Amino acid sequence: MGIAAPLSLGGWQELLGIEPARAAKWAEIDIRARVAAMTDLPVQFVKDTAAACVAELVAGRGRSIRSFLYVFVDTFIGGGLVLDSHLRAGVHGNAGAIGSLPLGLAQGDGRRAPAQLLSVASLFNLESLYLARGLDAGAATDARALQPPWLEATEARLRDAAPAVALAVNSAACLLDLEGVIIDGSFDGTLLQRLITRADAALDAYSWEGVTRPALLAGTIGSDARAIGGALLPLYAHFAPDRDLFLKLEA
Repeated sequence: MGIAAPLSLGGWQELLGIEPARAAKWAEIDIRARVAAMTDLPVQFVKDTAAACVAELVAGRGRSIRSFLYVFVDTFIGGGLVLDSHLRAGVHGNAGAIGSLPLGLAQGDGRRAPAQLLSVASLFNLESLYLARGLDAGAATDARALQPPWLEATEARLRDAAPAVALAVNSAACLLDLEGVIIDGSFDGTLLQRLITRADAALDAYSWEGVTRPALLAGTIGSDARAIGGALLPLYAHFAPDRDLFLKLEA
């Protein structure tokens, strides 16, 4: 069985308005172990954005790109990392966690942490902006986001989100030497393409001396990527390490 679920759900209780005591309970829940106790089948578990990355790796653009950062925009923005055609989980299973990337330096005496990427580039931010204007927050995931009266708020959020995503891309490219960055999410494809276009334009402000600028590409799976990736996990876990059966073929 394959399971995809968010990690550190209690980590952003201030943004979500969750009481600290309730948020702390998430750390005590072992989802994989609970499901494993219900079945005799082996259980594979990864964070939800890594599962979405698996879907793109196996069935999307990942078949033609060997090393890429995967970005998935949902309630919180997150990601996954593929190097040399293999998903890299990291020591704690959280590789590619771009939502936690800082957007600046600590101010003053350093006790005040800078804002993170997820604080400006998540659907949660867009939904909150809609609600503050008395609009239906559900428009963040469909075509209404680029129509009046939601368009003005969407444009305002894009002005903040695109440069923030560009900063994450530049940082990742310098550290990992990527072929590309694949961006997907739980929202309309037209809005996705607009985010990619503006983030790519924001990359022009960076110096690329000594590092290769990665291409920004739209993901092909969409909002179902996490579920599809979770379903693919058992196949990927058992076959991918030894064979390219569920990866792209060598040239």
